[in-house]
Amino acid sequence: MRARVGTAAAIAAVMLLTGCTGTPAPAPETEEPAAQTSAADVDEVVETRTVTTDGGEIEVGVHPLVRVGEYVVLTADLVATQLPDGETTVSGSVFGLDAAQGAYVPAGMLRLIDAEGLRIHLPGLDDAEEPVGTSGGSFTVDADGLRVQQVYAAPEDGVPLGLLLPGDYIDELPVVEGEPPAPTLSDDDAADPLDVAEVASATVTSLDSITRQLDGAVQVVESTEEVRIDLSGDVLFEFGSAELGPDADAVVDAAVATLEARGAGEVDVVGHTDDVGDDASNQTLSEERADSVAQALSERVDTDAFDIRASGRGESEPLVANDSEENRQLNRRVTLTLTTQEITRSEIPTTGELPPFEDGPVATGAEGFDLEESRAGEFHVSAPSARRVGGLIAVTVEATRTDEGAYDSGWAVNLSASAFGYRGEGTSMDLYPFSPRLLVGDTAVYPLDYAIGAQESGTEEYRLAGDNDAQQGAGGGQTLSFVALYPDVAGADEITIENLGGAASTNYRLTDIPVE
Repeated sequence: MRARVGTAAAIAAVMLLTGCTGTPAPAPETEEPAAQTSAADVDEVVETRTVTTDGGEIEVGVHPLVRVGEYVVLTADLVATQLPDGETTVSGSVFGLDAAQGAYVPAGMLRLIDAEGLRIHLPGLDDAEEPVGTSGGSFTVDADGLRVQQVYAAPEDGVPLGLLLPGDYIDELPVVEGEPPAPTLSDDDAADPLDVAEVASATVTSLDSITRQLDGAVQVVESTEEVRIDLSGDVLFEFGSAELGPDADAVVDAAVATLEARGAGEVDVVGHTDDVGDDASNQTLSEERADSVAQALSERVDTDAFDIRASGRGESEPLVANDSEENRQLNRRVTLTLTTQEITRSEIPTTGELPPFEDGPVATGAEGFDLEESRAGEFHVSAPSARRVGGLIAVTVEATRTDEGAYDSGWAVNLSASAFGYRGEGTSMDLYPFSPRLLVGDTAVYPLDYAIGAQESGTEEYRLAGDNDAQQGAGGGQTLSFVALYPDVAGADEITIENLGGAASTNYRLTDIPVE
């Protein structure tokens, strides 16, 4: 039995160091359009989706993106098509999201995706960091409907944009010229037209991809601008030694494959230790280990293309607290950071065998498994297929309530990974995201994510390119959908996903999911 909880931070000690994300980008310059579009085209609904939430259902009608100078305006009509028993409205809280640190956006879950460039467009904010468009805090939706509008930086000419919304991903929306639709559904409601001149910032930022290979010995965090590769010191070296051991070749070779796939640039090789021993000896050991790895790289890559620089940080930059042997092992590492002008992402390796899994039910994606959540009800969970879209894979998991019970407010099926733990200490999610990892061979691929800013404490806030609340309730016969986006895995016709959220979540593995 799981009660639905609020958006408290839930962070666990981790497997990966924090990666670098793209910084907010100014809106790109755009070319003059070839033709104007009529008002009738602007008012047309081009895509329709249904979002199930809190025992109700909301039909989402999406209009074309309307280009206004250096911005585009998204208009979506939300209409309650099924109400929870005894209610006259459906909560719209599932559409809300922090688009920037401290800036809650009521329709912030409506985000635009550049699938080819692996970049995300976030809703525009004014000088007070309030959304330009739909505002007023949390909203509710009734049978008469509600129109929401958001402003985003326009794409470069010809770059298609998809739409990420709760539980679904629309591959591409048309971009048209003209005046945006009226801000309300009813002609009787007086409202001022949307004013894009109020936009002070419209963030476009890189989506980061995170992968782990060789049972975690090689960990890669990749953005548009940078690649960071974390190599396990315990696999590379014997205890207290800076001489590469017998298992180091496979680790270094994997790192070289990632570097060469991305392209030429500067490679910083930095050694790190745990806190065992004195500061001076740890500093020396970290420098010597960095030198050993740098030398191994130099023997494998074209040094005219890669400028390799080695240094050590000793115990001064732990990945996690040195409060257990497991954490000290994570801190003993050598980090490679490639800074490059190449924008092509590295190809994700697909060799090896799936690791064993004994933490929960295992089934094919099409078959799925049954899940009983006490007061939340009985559900069947499945993932019939995944979609390849540009440079990403969209994975949707469905949870259909199979008993006839009514929605019980506050009780939910829980498909969250509970702790958003693979980013590392000093990072926060502050939500309960849908974040199963994707497996191909022995490589684990985590959902694409992005940074939205730092808290006053210095903790970096991240959000997923997908559902940021995987704890939802439903009534009998309703289907909840949860979506996450991953970097494309070239050549993969089938994938496996698994959730490892610990005792507070639902652990499962779904295999043989075809990629369409």
